[in-house]
Amino acid sequence: MYLFYVYGAGFGHINRVLNFIYTQEIPLRECVLLTNSVFKDQVPRAITTIHKEDGFFKNQVNFNLFLLDCIKAYKINTLVVDVFPAGFHGELEKSIPLLNSIHTILLARILDEGYFEEYSCPVYEIVYTLENGIALANYRYKEVIPFTFQIRPREGTEALKLKRPFFLVMHSSPLEEVLLLYRQALLYRTDEYIYIYSFAEIPKDRMRENTSSINGAGIDEKTLKNASKIFTGCGFNTILETEKYRKKQHILPFKRRYDDQFKRKQLL
Repeated sequence: MYLFYVYGAGFGHINRVLNFIYTQEIPLRECVLLTNSVFKDQVPRAITTIHKEDGFFKNQVNFNLFLLDCIKAYKINTLVVDVFPAGFHGELEKSIPLLNSIHTILLARILDEGYFEEYSCPVYEIVYTLENGIALANYRYKEVIPFTFQIRPREGTEALKLKRPFFLVMHSSPLEEVLLLYRQALLYRTDEYIYIYSFAEIPKDRMRENTSSINGAGIDEKTLKNASKIFTGCGFNTILETEKYRKKQHILPFKRRYDDQFKRKQLL
């Protein structure tokens, strides 16, 4: 059984772990996912999802007890940690060394140096590097393996009849950033329709004519291919999923506490 530690406000954290499960062909019923994400409803039902509020992860003692109980209850033999080697609040820093009989895996993407000024990385058996630009000197591990995702098949927009030509704005949240990308798309628009793919609820009075929002639908490959231009942030998952379409993509990096989207854009 696999236990996945998935902490993060954005949809990208859950999406990355689901792509890992898909790529590794791990049976969904063998997965337990521990998360604080509001996007927990996007996890397939076959996966056991344990949702906890942010405060739970900040209590080192209670978190350690829960982790050990969870491992015992679900007969976990593999722990997979998404991005934050010591946990977002450092809660894994002392937990990982206690898991002598558990296989430990870290999914590593670019992390801001500020994270490692606060927390130390425990030793992982395997660190999968998911992109270029990862400062491996900050990590402790027995083995490093470059990893390439297979993207899970998407459903949703393929069934919609999209007006052409069209621009596509892709950003899960927050609303302010989605609207900033939308304003950028408006600057380029001549006669194109604009579709906004986001989990954020877009107020109707913030959208101009010939604009629609697609809330919670998956963006399929055909939609990406048919878009005249694509407007996105520079998060890990977005950059991965739009790799084929750089020439028509407009990328705007956003400030994050630990993700360095500006560094990611420089490396493209």
